[in-house]
Amino acid sequence: MIRKPELATPRDAGAIRALQEEARAWLQSRGLDQWATVRHTDPDSSRSLESAIARGEVWIWRDHIGTVATTTLDDFADPEFWTANDDPDDALYVHRMVVRRSAAGNGLGTAILDWASAYTAASRRTWLRLDAWRSNTRLQDYYRTQGFTHVRTVELPHRGSGALFQRPAMPAARPRIHEAPPDTAAHGYPQDSGPQAPAS
Repeated sequence: MIRKPELATPRDAGAIRALQEEARAWLQSRGLDQWATVRHTDPDSSRSLESAIARGEVWIWRDHIGTVATTTLDDFADPEFWTANDDPDDALYVHRMVVRRSAAGNGLGTAILDWASAYTAASRRTWLRLDAWRSNTRLQDYYRTQGFTHVRTVELPHRGSGALFQRPAMPAARPRIHEAPPDTAAHGYPQDSGPQAPAS
């Protein structure tokens, strides 16, 4: 049974990296270069996993065995992708979403995105957004099935991601994962072709 989302702590960093490594290996086995190069490995970088955990932006889901999924949900609108015309402050952004392979195909990715959408709505933002790997068209199709609309694709030679998607933030009609509202959260804020192939 999947438990409700929890804010990650520094002790969870190893389990999160293991999920990311599993996803990277799975993608490479299918000829995809997504996540082939690990970014933000310096723990002191503001975009590192450790920094995001410290800010209360990284969430994990567990079952009786251990950590089965993770995502980062924050207000960071990558300035190489999102412009002032996008009203970037009126959104929260999904990053590093990964579901463990053994848990794939059971709707967990859908539940996580629904939870993130509801969390964003509770934060009084209009949009839930993400940037997806440009060459992973199956992943992009997956996001379309989850209610996301393709905004545009930004092609930069030094970035593999850049397919931008958004969906309106709204409470899930039938929530399957429950979490305390943002104002009671402990630390502030409240990517087969599916969620196990991570967002950037």
